[in-house]
Amino acid sequence: MQIALFSGELSGDRIGGALARELLAREPGLELWGVGSKAMQDAGVELIADSASWGAISITEALPKVPRFLLKVAPLVRATLRKRKPDLVVAIDFGAFNVRLARFCKSIDLKVCYYFPPGSWRRTGYATPELAKTTDLILTPFKWSVDRYEQIGANVEWVGHPILENTSTKLSREEFIDNLGLNPNDPIIGLLPGSRSHEIQHLMPAMLDAAGLIAASEKRAQFVIGVAPGISQDQMYKLLTGRQDLKDRLTEIWHDLSEKADRSIISPLARGADVLKARTSPILVTDTGVLVPERKDPSQQKSSATSLPAIVLARNMTHEVQAYSDLLLVCSGTATLEAAIFGTPMIILYRGSRIMAMEYKLRGLKRKIQYIGLPNIMMDKKIVPELIQEEASPSAISEASLRLMRDLELRSQMRTDLFSVRDALGTSGASGRAAEKILQLLHTSKED
Repeated sequence: MQIALFSGELSGDRIGGALARELLAREPGLELWGVGSKAMQDAGVELIADSASWGAISITEALPKVPRFLLKVAPLVRATLRKRKPDLVVAIDFGAFNVRLARFCKSIDLKVCYYFPPGSWRRTGYATPELAKTTDLILTPFKWSVDRYEQIGANVEWVGHPILENTSTKLSREEFIDNLGLNPNDPIIGLLPGSRSHEIQHLMPAMLDAAGLIAASEKRAQFVIGVAPGISQDQMYKLLTGRQDLKDRLTEIWHDLSEKADRSIISPLARGADVLKARTSPILVTDTGVLVPERKDPSQQKSSATSLPAIVLARNMTHEVQAYSDLLLVCSGTATLEAAIFGTPMIILYRGSRIMAMEYKLRGLKRKIQYIGLPNIMMDKKIVPELIQEEASPSAISEASLRLMRDLELRSQMRTDLFSVRDALGTSGASGRAAEKILQLLHTSKED
């Protein structure tokens, strides 16, 4: 038997990958194929198209992707569905593509399960009646959306959120601090600029300038950048300094604390960093603790309104950054939900291109969209500060950060609210529960 799975951007690919592993664990003989990216492929899904570059936030950002969808991806998907006739189609999130996909699948008499239906994360709103007609089963991660889909006559089950399954740390706080050469008694501020290139390009400069302003007021502040796996050394060089002397050494100091990394090399490198620390002032620290000394040649210095404080590059340690930071500056997206699971106080940021900022103003999105951060959307109230577009200026980020660092009562209340977000996600094991429901539907359809 075969199941076709269709996801969109990075978060959907991860959800699809976790689901695929659970499906194959229960029925190893299943044939899985569809649209996704690395996580789904690694889990055993045959990809007919890669969705890695499909993520889009605004209309201006989405428009360049439309021709490829219409002229290449959509016809390929429809033709493959007609030819291979899967026993079940599973649509994962990505409503702009999957709502139409479900409609098409029903037109050729295919069974459809919608996992992570569009808008299910919102506490209020309505469900499109068409979803009841174009799906045989809806699996929602949020309990409050069950009534919404039942009201339109859909077959719906609450399974919880799979983010709980893999939002965990590999290192203890002591190991994290020791490996990165941090001071356990000084505040740690984590910078999470996102996983998409355009997010990092537009948000990172403001984050770095804000870090300089924060460091000017809080001399003991330490900064850790959670580097997404797909971000290259060259990108980090350009964003951090723009200096040729640092670029020349970045390859030497770039280390990756991944599953395949040799953990035995970490401690010696960290000890080497301690030796360097006594002899020179660092401007950059990597996730293994190696320091890069600042060079004094004025011709190689980049002028800036604020100086860049010492910064740790922590790659493949995003969850450690989320868990062990005292404060997070985080790009709007799934990372905000992960941070909520750890209960870490945060400020949600989003900056796009000038065209996107103009769109934001012209469409009046500030008035129409109450919240952009998932923790705030889920609780239907502002429990975490949000700074969007021009509001996410270095000075505004710095002021909000210092306020949150210094107001213990505010931090305590935010932690309490964030743990409420975590509780609303259900219990661990959502992917397994979803797989069981999907297999039940699969076998029911075969019996019919």
